[in-house]
Amino acid sequence: MTGRPATEDHVESDNVERGVLFLADTPRHLRGPAVPALKAIGLTAKESCEALRVHGLKMARST
Repeated sequence: MTGRPATEDHVESDNVERGVLFLADTPRHLRGPAVPALKAIGLTAKESCEALRVHGLKMARST
């Protein structure tokens, strides 16, 4: 048992977390526009928008 529920919601949050890490690790000048770059690594448009929202919140809190 992994301790994590195997639901679609959890899969989506894993993808969002992966997107947030991608945004944090990849400089803007290397990735280009964010949504197409996130879609290229397998996120849906909804997941891409959520990853951008979370990344923006993390950036705002770090200042």
